Amino acid sequence: MRIIFSLLFLVFAFVSTNAQIGRLALSPKQKVNQNIAKTDITIEYSRPSKRDRVIFGDLVPFNEYWRTGANQNTTIYFSQDVLIESQRIKKGKYAIITKPGKTEWDFILYKEIDNWGVPEKIEEEKIVCEVKTKVNHINQEMESMTIWIGDFDNYQFELNIAWDQTLVTLPIQLSTKEQMAKIISEELSGPKAGDYYSAAIYQMESEKNYEQGLAWINKAISIRKEAKWYDYRAQCILLYELKRKKEMLTSLQEGRKLAEEIENQYGINEFNRLEKLSLELR
Repeated sequence: MRIIFSLLFLVFAFVSTNAQIGRLALSPKQKVNQNIAKTDITIEYSRPSKRDRVIFGDLVPFNEYWRTGANQNTTIYFSQDVLIESQRIKKGKYAIITKPGKTEWDFILYKEIDNWGVPEKIEEEKIVCEVKTKVNHINQEMESMTIWIGDFDNYQFELNIAWDQTLVTLPIQLSTKEQMAKIISEELSGPKAGDYYSAAIYQMESEKNYEQGLAWINKAISIRKEAKWYDYRAQCILLYELKRKKEMLTSLQEGRKLAEEIENQYGINEFNRLEKLSLELR
């Protein structure tokens, strides 16, 4: 019996040790995060190493599609629209696929991002952008493939891909001017519907100034692009406090209809509650 337990202990110890050792990744994952002005950029890729191999023209053949790294697709995410050689790229996440050549590379942003390597077939409708970028030869040999964001200012940045003695750089323009113009326009245009709504709720719940609260919720409803059920809920409560039953019932019907359209049960329940309260008014 002791011999059996001893053997079991040795087997368990061997399995546990191997589980702890694990398998070391030959191409470790890398994540690059960069915020520039109003845009967040994230690059995710696996970094293969040279390991005394001939890279471009051999391991990575010329004039063939490459996943631009190892393992799963290399991806890039933009939180705002960008421009690549005047081509507008909508905000989102894309796979980076390249076709290396001796003097220039084809650089492609591809909609499908969950491939393990290059898709079996490159589908034209999934290509978001395709441009050419020239090859630069560097004196320093880079053992591990590296992607990084180089020189940048508030309006543009450089995307760099380097391995062995090859470097390609792609300038990408940001939509900072458009974003700032929109922000400034919105700020200078005065309070928005949400601001009037918040002010009305404050008057209703804290100051008990129902007349002022009603004026502000009416303003919110008048400038809101799409009516919201909760605007009418606040309006109903204010009209109830002001004992204006007829107007309250009209507001109640509008609000309940909106809550029912989106199947918001809380909103529906609130309007049912307010309808019962309206019976108290003459």
